[in-house]
Amino acid sequence: MAWWKKGASATPEESKPKKKEEKEEVKTSEKEESKSRLSRTTSKEAAKPAAKEETKANTIVVKEEKKETPPPALPPTTQKVEFRAKEELAKVGTGLYKGLIIGTSNKGAIDRIRSNFEAQQVPYTDSQFPPQASNLIKDFSVLPYSDQRLWKTYQWKRASEIYSQPIKVFNNIDPNDIKQGALGDCYFLSTLSAIAEFPNRIQKLFDTQEYQPSGCYTVNICDQGIWNDFVVDDYFPYDPKAKKCAFSGPNIQSGVSELWVLLLEKAWAKRFGSYYAIDGGFAQDALRDLTGGPCEVIPIEDDNIWQKVLTADQRDFIITASSSGEEGNGDAVNELGLVTLHAYSVIAAREITSRRGPEKLLQIRNPWGEQEWQGDWSDSSDLWTPQLKQELGWSNVNDGTFWMAFDDFAEYFSNVTICRVHDDYYYEALHYTQSKDAFAVFKVTLANPGETYFISTQVDDRVFGEESGYQYSPTRIIAAKLNDNYAREQGNRLTYINSIGNFEDRDVWVLSELEAGTYLVYVEVNWLENFTNQLGFSVYSASPLTVEDVTFKERNFIQEVYNFDFAKAVGKPMALGPDIYSYTVLNYGTGKDGKVKEGFLVDAIENSSKDLVLDLEVIHKTLVNVELTGPYAGSDTYKVVLRPGEKAVVVKKQIDIAEEKTSAMQIKKKKLIPL
Repeated sequence: MAWWKKGASATPEESKPKKKEEKEEVKTSEKEESKSRLSRTTSKEAAKPAAKEETKANTIVVKEEKKETPPPALPPTTQKVEFRAKEELAKVGTGLYKGLIIGTSNKGAIDRIRSNFEAQQVPYTDSQFPPQASNLIKDFSVLPYSDQRLWKTYQWKRASEIYSQPIKVFNNIDPNDIKQGALGDCYFLSTLSAIAEFPNRIQKLFDTQEYQPSGCYTVNICDQGIWNDFVVDDYFPYDPKAKKCAFSGPNIQSGVSELWVLLLEKAWAKRFGSYYAIDGGFAQDALRDLTGGPCEVIPIEDDNIWQKVLTADQRDFIITASSSGEEGNGDAVNELGLVTLHAYSVIAAREITSRRGPEKLLQIRNPWGEQEWQGDWSDSSDLWTPQLKQELGWSNVNDGTFWMAFDDFAEYFSNVTICRVHDDYYYEALHYTQSKDAFAVFKVTLANPGETYFISTQVDDRVFGEESGYQYSPTRIIAAKLNDNYAREQGNRLTYINSIGNFEDRDVWVLSELEAGTYLVYVEVNWLENFTNQLGFSVYSASPLTVEDVTFKERNFIQEVYNFDFAKAVGKPMALGPDIYSYTVLNYGTGKDGKVKEGFLVDAIENSSKDLVLDLEVIHKTLVNVELTGPYAGSDTYKVVLRPGEKAVVVKKQIDIAEEKTSAMQIKKKKLIPL
């Protein structure tokens, strides 16, 4: 099933190549839907399909002859809701996310649920996400007609009704444990497959790691940067015609049925209100939320992509990849066996020597659990020698796992996602409510030196739904070292460390190699609409750490971090007179590394003369998408008078970092007055 197109009903079997005369004619409506739902992992600019949803009562579906005692009361959930007007959404926007978290994360409730089962022998049914049709999909009409008919036949069955014993949560966790079904969540399943290369990373997501006769499990998900537990039951959508789980399913080995894939998929669906709500998505979002690690998407055109992938594999980072293809042709299988516009996991990267000479190879897995690459280095390729087969663990099995040359990979894939997960790193996070046109400042204290990530996370767009028009808002992050023992007359209180701007991603982060000490991190989200003012701030570090909100104490952060020493170190100098210089810093636009800058401009002036006074007036002939800050806020002009040995700094701000047209042309009027 295509991960980029909601409502498609294709299973892996249906997507295999067909003879030309056997190809089905695609309905016009389905073509249009495909065009509007371009791969969310390969194109940020793809249009999203309109998906009209309705909220329905959470009524638990039970057989009449089976009377179950209700489980202990749990907090009410706020399911994914589509609002008919932005004005209506704005009224509840600030509370929507908090309601969702409170309603789906039930710390402490698990013990009461199990006690109830032990006392009454009644299996747990999740009243927040009960086994009913609306938790498959809120509105069946958004599906193509053939899928409507199929989905309406799905039933809900407990794990013990689907699988025979022994049933376990885990049984030798392996990337091949995953089988994709009729749901287009291959971005999620490829993520699970990649994480499963390191079984302990899967196990850490479960508080309940043994089979539960009560049917109650707890799954941990990093939601807006905050780790939360999601309680789920063991009812799963079941296809009676196929006689298997409708969506993901275990790859049963040694007669043991594992539940970890089904439980993670169900918790992911509960988080967003239905299974259909998790159809289509970004691998980087799933990776971040299942590991806590920051992610980066690297386009295939990146000159250093092989070295980045090889290094990531050597550091045990998690890697996924997105195949390329023409818009509207997701899930088509090309002549060499690759599924177009599809998410794969990258299991290994190796540099070897073959009969042809040096080779760069990648081991890749299709979450379908079948349908493999048929080109060079495929299972049946004659390039394999007995030595390389042994060295790389070759097997000729149609299990979805295969090797391919990196040159071929670069031709058929569009990007790679790397999740920088470290099993021994420390993690701290907190929620923050940031008003429009405001900012936040967090104090981070590191006990030891080490690599450290500062991360800002916005509310996931699935929470609001596709009809809402919700978009991720532009974000700036600026990190500075707090010089605790400074003396104002001898040095600066803050030393600039790093910064970034971003106007399209949910998660925005900066990475620095830091000394032990105290740091201030400025975060500003320029909210586009009144949907929400909630953000999550997290720190991921090799050092033990603490985090606290110090916004009210650090109102002058921008004026202090963009100080004279910063401007002189990185700015462009210009002589204004004998031993009198100005330094200009233009931290806006896109840098040589392809990353967006944080959007601040700095003018710094120094009078190093011995007998001249500088009288300088700077008039901005044009201020396009730029405004003056500090004492000059609201003006287009600033004036400074500097005696010998004096300095001045003026900070200007790019209003919208997403706007390319930015200008601050100046006219300088100066006087040099002898003492």
